[in-house]
Amino acid sequence: MSEQTDVRETLHQYALSAPKTSGVYLWRDDKDIVIYVGKAKSLKNRLSSYFASRRDIKTRILVSRARRLEYIQTDNEYEALLLENNLIKKYKPRYNINLKDGKTYPVLKITNERYPRLYRTRRVQNDGARYFGPFPNVSALDDFLSLVKRSYTLRQCKRLKKQEPCLYFHIGRCSAPCAGKISEQDYQRDIDEIALLLEGDFVQPLAELKNKMQAAAAAREFEKAARIRDGIQAVQVLRGQNTVEDMDPEARDYIGWAAEGALITFTVFKMRGGKVVGRDLYRTESLKDESEVLPEFLIAYYTDPQQIPPHIFVFSGQGHELAEQWFADRFGVQVVITAIPLEEKPASSSTDEAYSDPEAEPHSNYGAVSDAVKAAEPHLNYGAVADTAENSSGNEPPALHKHLAAMPSSVLRRHRAALAMARFNAKEDAARRLKELGDFPAVEELQKVLGLEHPPRRIEGFDIAHLHGKYTVASLISFKDGNPDKKNYRIFRLRKTDGIIDDYTSMREAVARRYTRLVNEGSELPDLIMIDGGIGQVNAAKSILDALELDIPLVGLAEKNEELYRPHVNRPIVLPRRSAALRLLQRVRDETHRFANTRNNRLRSKESLHLVFEQLPHIGAKRAAVLLRSFSSIEKLAAASAEAAASALKITPEQAEEIIAAAGKYMNGTL
Repeated sequence: MSEQTDVRETLHQYALSAPKTSGVYLWRDDKDIVIYVGKAKSLKNRLSSYFASRRDIKTRILVSRARRLEYIQTDNEYEALLLENNLIKKYKPRYNINLKDGKTYPVLKITNERYPRLYRTRRVQNDGARYFGPFPNVSALDDFLSLVKRSYTLRQCKRLKKQEPCLYFHIGRCSAPCAGKISEQDYQRDIDEIALLLEGDFVQPLAELKNKMQAAAAAREFEKAARIRDGIQAVQVLRGQNTVEDMDPEARDYIGWAAEGALITFTVFKMRGGKVVGRDLYRTESLKDESEVLPEFLIAYYTDPQQIPPHIFVFSGQGHELAEQWFADRFGVQVVITAIPLEEKPASSSTDEAYSDPEAEPHSNYGAVSDAVKAAEPHLNYGAVADTAENSSGNEPPALHKHLAAMPSSVLRRHRAALAMARFNAKEDAARRLKELGDFPAVEELQKVLGLEHPPRRIEGFDIAHLHGKYTVASLISFKDGNPDKKNYRIFRLRKTDGIIDDYTSMREAVARRYTRLVNEGSELPDLIMIDGGIGQVNAAKSILDALELDIPLVGLAEKNEELYRPHVNRPIVLPRRSAALRLLQRVRDETHRFANTRNNRLRSKESLHLVFEQLPHIGAKRAAVLLRSFSSIEKLAAASAEAAASALKITPEQAEEIIAAAGKYMNGTL
């Protein structure tokens, strides 16, 4: 195999391991020069497409000249677009279109005048004005400006001089400050409200706009209502979180880190001139606690005083005050290190991952992506500043709380968002490293703890999920070398305990069905079975293994105190909280939870929708099943044509129209 083929295969495998989140990717050549920058809604799908068999000649040339591939995850496509623009301007890649006029995305400007104006511009000057943006979605920006012109009577003229009111005043588009028709305080109130819509707490102004829209609709002024509706949608688009670009010119770094056992990844986002201009990723190993690694990294990372920014943002950790002193003593540089605490909430135990999708990303504590920052860290509490100060631990110095409390809420939100994105990238990289290397330290420790003859390279875990005895399912998940092996996941719809609550019988049925089949097929057996539960569930599973004459090690993990139970041994094994073996079993347990709850929720949703369909005319149990397969929801049925419904159900068009009309009434609550 040639060197070129080896490189291509390495890049292809790296692309296949990328996450299914939005972001920016960089191709580098043999001199480590960036030759192409691109953005993607799904990094995995986009990067994998470069290696498809039928690609155009330009793509084949790009891949043939690439030697390294890297990516930066963002919270949404909006951020990816901005970051791509910044990186293209920084690196000027050979295969990107590089416009020479230096244009950037437009911003909104509120001028620094007695009666300010609001307008769109591409020039940001140090003139005391307030700038908002940038905004890649120009059409949404135009809709917003249209909303402002029709809802707020700001002045239209470029120069304010005393004169009689112009036509704009007479048609209700200007408050005529030039003629003294409005006080400075009232005018400023409108400006402040517009600023809140763009940055700040925009709930109240948005609610007032919605009231105006509803009032216009009630008065049958539908065009006016539609314009306000478009403006509201534009506000919501423009307010989409942007953590890769802002109007703050101060140089600053955001540092996030994550650990998987002894593996630690640090991510540093460099913000210069209000833009993310780079991301550094550093991998290391350490046995220190996560909260103690920050000072060591800061001292090792910042070695050039010219590259040290005046402000560094980190998550709460220990020793950052000592690092500030070290910067001053070693380099004579005054650096402010701000530790922003993010209070964690319990992560959801289920996600919308399909059982049949072996390519889905491994479950992790930081969950799936939602809007903006919460896409990166859904289990974090992004509350107000006062809540942060109240709920943070009392171990931090009072000056820290005072500093955060004095910070405007919109600014604090922006810093938290950037930190969350940094940690999101660090977590993903640490998880990928663990997947690539295998969690062998945890496997070896588990062998010693349980006294096993061989390392438990293959672990299977079971969990039971039900709702008051209904929709009972058992999940079977598989781990290999400490990582999820999703092609061997299974779900059992349990028959013996459907309608009753009996976890022991449910566990016996699931274990019996799984290992009876493996024995009959002569398939490979696991090295260890983990049961989510205590001694009762473990003994129930053991009785089935004994009946099948299988000698497979068995352990239970009781969630309340994280204790390990062996069959017929009442005294549990208690491992240290930082034990690698315990962490591995917790990952297995959490994955069985997630997988079982996901399927249980789907069964409940499917049955409830089945019952909804049966409330429609001419629909019984069999036809309800057909509707469920064909339309999947009552909303899609209501929007369907009579021909489509008639074809699916094999009924007359008149009956189909009656069914669709009833579906519409159900949605409106009038059925």
